[in-house]
Amino acid sequence: MDLVERQRTLRARHPWETARAEAIRSLVARLDLKQPSVLDVGCGDGFLIGTLRQQFGLREAVAQDVHLTPELLEELAQPGVEFVQELHQIAGRRFQLVLLLDVLEHVSDPAALLTQLWQAHLAPGGWMLLTVPAFQALFSRHDRALKHEKRYSRTELAVLAQSAGLQVHDSGYLFSSLLLPRTLSKLRERLLPTAVDPAPGVGGWNGPAWLTRTLHQLLCTDNRICLEAQKKGLVVPGLSAWLLCSGS
Repeated sequence: MDLVERQRTLRARHPWETARAEAIRSLVARLDLKQPSVLDVGCGDGFLIGTLRQQFGLREAVAQDVHLTPELLEELAQPGVEFVQELHQIAGRRFQLVLLLDVLEHVSDPAALLTQLWQAHLAPGGWMLLTVPAFQALFSRHDRALKHEKRYSRTELAVLAQSAGLQVHDSGYLFSSLLLPRTLSKLRERLLPTAVDPAPGVGGWNGPAWLTRTLHQLLCTDNRICLEAQKKGLVVPGLSAWLLCSGS
């Protein structure tokens, strides 16, 4: 969860967030890493890396986010995860897997960040996994509220990674079922520019348990279809783009 979306009292995880965690788990499993060291850049409240630590028995788990305050560092502490605010706090340390999950859309010079990360923090033979919101045509008030710079197609994301000196190995999309609702929301925004955006951030989710479970299962099924199709060479467009790459 992006810290700018975080509510003081969290009733339940948004189904999008839990479904994304399951999709990331599937992508990490493809790498067949044995108890890897992982750096999660732009970690938010640490939910994702905590999930990966439990599922993969991470040897080392570092969660970094510039929005982590001393109060949040104390509040979010969890066993086996080291939280840091700035990358210079882990200078000289390298990791088998570096995650940038919905981070690059916030950055004015994403190529520079990617170059910095793989040169300073990616271990030899290591991997980087990136996700971003997809398709600039869908850029909306919601993006501006979250301080996004832009959205990317998977091709644009691959070009960006290559410009930073990375080698692209695999790419695709997630959340195909959410493309139509977001397209309709964007159309509504154009037709009714003064209307209030009805969609809260993931931190504002307060749906009942049955709805949370149902949407989680539906979105997980959606993502499994996207990932299985991608493995067979069929790219199914979705609301999020992902990329697996390595240092050159």
